[in-house]
Amino acid sequence: MQAGAQALAAARWIATLMYVGALVVFQLVGRLVGVPVELDATTMTVLVYALLAVGIIDYGLSLFLERKLLARARAGGAQAASSVVPAALIVSALGVSLAVYGLVLSLLGTPTWGAVFYMLCAIHGLHLIIRWPDYARAAQGTRY
Repeated sequence: MQAGAQALAAARWIATLMYVGALVVFQLVGRLVGVPVELDATTMTVLVYALLAVGIIDYGLSLFLERKLLARARAGGAQAASSVVPAALIVSALGVSLAVYGLVLSLLGTPTWGAVFYMLCAIHGLHLIIRWPDYARAAQGTRY
């Protein structure tokens, strides 16, 4: 296995651990730790919708960056693999941030909305799994 393929395999493991860790640990923490916060319904509603808007922008930004970073990696020639690894980790971090929003809402006493963000994180992770062959092709410098 060449160095680029090893680096991409390591990035895949890191991304997997990021998603699994966030989706398992954050849910446990959100359920077990109770933060005694008294927020009125209006403030909570504004917070939920603000985080939802940020989460949707986050997801869209991750797709945009993924496309741009993979295109740059394909054009990089011999250094393609070294460009793909940061792309995979950046996109994964943006996906995991959705679970952070879910943790915040769970800690503030709205576990139902927290679950929505955990699901968005899981969908983002599944999307990354589906797109992983594109990362491998980009690491080789090919398009298809």
